[in-house]
Amino acid sequence: MEFYDHLSLEYLNSERDLYDFGDDLRDFIRASSDLSPKTRGIYKSVVLSWLGENHVYLPAQMTRRVKAGGRAQTRDRIPTVEELRRILSHADLAMKALILTLSSSGMRPGEALAITWDNVDLDRGHVFIPAEITKTKEARDVFVSTECMEVLSEWRGYHSQYIAKVDAFTWQEDFVRNPDLVFPATYDSTRSKFARILERTGLDERDPTTGRRILHLHGMRKYFRTRLPQGGCPLDVVELLLGHDGYLTDSYVRLTPDDLESAYRQAEHALWIARTRPIGEEQLKHLEQTNLELQANYDDLRRQVAAQNAAQANLDMVLAELRTILVQDPARAIEAIRLMQANQTPGPTST
Repeated sequence: MEFYDHLSLEYLNSERDLYDFGDDLRDFIRASSDLSPKTRGIYKSVVLSWLGENHVYLPAQMTRRVKAGGRAQTRDRIPTVEELRRILSHADLAMKALILTLSSSGMRPGEALAITWDNVDLDRGHVFIPAEITKTKEARDVFVSTECMEVLSEWRGYHSQYIAKVDAFTWQEDFVRNPDLVFPATYDSTRSKFARILERTGLDERDPTTGRRILHLHGMRKYFRTRLPQGGCPLDVVELLLGHDGYLTDSYVRLTPDDLESAYRQAEHALWIARTRPIGEEQLKHLEQTNLELQANYDDLRRQVAAQNAAQANLDMVLAELRTILVQDPARAIEAIRLMQANQTPGPTST
């Protein structure tokens, strides 16, 4: 902090006027063009607060000209199931666990990076998000898919080794990693890691206008919001799991964690990436009936073929006898053929 205090004093005592400070603020925000409008708005607010704490007050007319906020203009989309499979195939165990957690729970990336193992019930697939780490400052219950539970259990077994290996290569002398965090990493490092995966999979698509990536970690939350209702989950449940507290959810909907879990489990197959939906009882009965019908048709066809083969074998035997008789007694052979034709017995039509 002494270093930064020295820089601050040097900057504030450099004979700048209000217009210089305003230009510096504008240049600083422009240099942050790779960040989202919301983040740039936060940066602007922090700089103005810092200047105010040091008795530098920029006129409102000047600060309004420094455009930082507004709606995000980068077009983005949710990843497809096939794209997520490609991403998972290039991810290590930590990133696999994180991606599956985000895509199957609807948690914000910042929330997932702040939960501890005490918040996770691996046997049930339940995660309790404390109020202090949520955006709305309200605690909530979420769930992860059975597919995610398997990977999280594997990650739990390797977790302590991962921390030991990462700490061995951490250069900060005073840095202390929290071993209780499920994902002991910063948001910036996680985002950079995800970006490298996108590059390796050929999914590093950029918006031509802003240059920002179209696929990003927050897209997993949108994946959850889009796909879970497709599995039949009520929208009220989805909104509660996402932590979107609106008028209807606040005033009318009262769902217990058991209600949420039941609705989630019935629809979670829509969130699966590597798995496919199991066959239901009705579908199984339909397949069994179809199989019986196919088997009956097959048995009938087999009997027809067997009858045709028997008739062909009988015909071959008759022809063989006729050839023998034809050699020994041609007149008798001709008489036998006439007899066959008269009785409409299958046989040769001419000698």
